[in-house]
Amino acid sequence: MARFLSKRQELNLSSDFLEEFSFILLLSELNVVDKFRLTPKELKKMHYEIYFLKEAAFLKNKFASLLKLEKFSWLPSQRREFYFLCLNQTKIFEWEKSFLNELLLYILSHELIHLVRFIRYQSNFYAKEKWEEEKKVHYLTKEILKDIKFLPHIKMVLDYFDQIYKD
Repeated sequence: MARFLSKRQELNLSSDFLEEFSFILLLSELNVVDKFRLTPKELKKMHYEIYFLKEAAFLKNKFASLLKLEKFSWLPSQRREFYFLCLNQTKIFEWEKSFLNELLLYILSHELIHLVRFIRYQSNFYAKEKWEEEKKVHYLTKEILKDIKFLPHIKMVLDYFDQIYKD
């Protein structure tokens, strides 16, 4: 589903980290596909690329941002949507290394849930009230990650994001 890319920047990411990241990405994809019971048709719509960015004004204090590109055609069958998941390398790597896998699992799962909601038309990418959508997606993310036992710090990461998205 995803292609892992970067913006011609020197990322200084070790091959060990990239291997771990690939595993976490696969885990988040499989978990989201399983929990939301995505159909083959929905899976075909989930086209996205991942970028690690060191400095990007649109990321500011965010861990990640999902961008959308639309290919327009007069024929509806020819229209396509593509998504770019931009990860804020600076903000992510501020965290202690021992929590990094859990943090990445949360971030990737959270953004993939947004993507699922967009392709199912449960949410509008251009909606003005984004905070309510963020809280809803946080709740869904927490629900699908709460039972993961093999990552010891997942509860701490979920508690951290609970504080961010509390009412």
